[in-house]
Amino acid sequence: MRPSLTGLFLIAAACFSACQEGAIVCPTGELLCDGACIKGFACPSSGVGGSTSVPTTLTPVDPGPYTSPDCTDTSTSTGNFATQYGGATLTTNTSKTYYLHTNWWNKYAGETVTYQGLSFTVANPTAATTSDNNPLGYPSLFIGSYSGHTTAGSNLPKQVSALTTVPTVFSTNAADGTIANHNAAYDVWFTDTSAPLSSSAYSPPPGGAFLMVWMFKPTGRQPRGNPVRTGATVAGVDGQWNVWVDNSSPPCISYVSTNPRNGLAFDLNAFIKDSVAFKLGITNSMYLSIIFAGFEIWGGANGIQVKNFCAKVN
Repeated sequence: MRPSLTGLFLIAAACFSACQEGAIVCPTGELLCDGACIKGFACPSSGVGGSTSVPTTLTPVDPGPYTSPDCTDTSTSTGNFATQYGGATLTTNTSKTYYLHTNWWNKYAGETVTYQGLSFTVANPTAATTSDNNPLGYPSLFIGSYSGHTTAGSNLPKQVSALTTVPTVFSTNAADGTIANHNAAYDVWFTDTSAPLSSSAYSPPPGGAFLMVWMFKPTGRQPRGNPVRTGATVAGVDGQWNVWVDNSSPPCISYVSTNPRNGLAFDLNAFIKDSVAFKLGITNSMYLSIIFAGFEIWGGANGIQVKNFCAKVN
């Protein structure tokens, strides 16, 4: 029997925590540095970049806005969701469509998502926070096929070896204030065949992979796995990146900006090629299947906004 729509979203919940870990709480007098608790008053400067559980406000390295002449999709769709599992297909100025979903898969306490075009704003009026290590949810936009929703004109799935460029724009205000309990991130799925994921799939199948691009590392949160490269550069992409890898099945590769940023206009294929070249878990025989962009939220984040999202697969 076909699961209900709610059931599908609940099944899908695991994928959105698959590339992150919850906060690590250190004993009194110790600091969280590079995923470990150490005694002292500051993290060693040679590490990936330690953090405490105290909220941190930083100035974004590049406040945006972000645009690209190679990805110019726009939409006039509008609406509001005050429900745990809301979703809408967004038509654009081209034949393409995008899908927006609220996806408060772990905890719903009145959060809302208001969308206007390829932009959405999150409200958390009760200041809900997670009571475990998983985020409240992952409100996001995507192209591809997921949970029974297939967007038009995505050109997905497409084999990695056949990709030429994947221009994309992700503009937010997520790094403007306290960045303790949320991130702004891409969640990109790869599969082992050209078949779209089934409507009940909650993660890439064995033989696939996750790729995440974090605009910043939240205070006290970190990607899943361990850092394998620090301060790395990715050809054709601005900034420096710490690279984390979890080799479980499917593997998860996370690129985390060393400085907080509100977004990026770039070629996603640059990260894909980098991951292939360094043998981090993505191969040329895999298929790029879904591109998500949104927020993992563990608490707070009232008023954070995706100002624009666009993705094009060539």
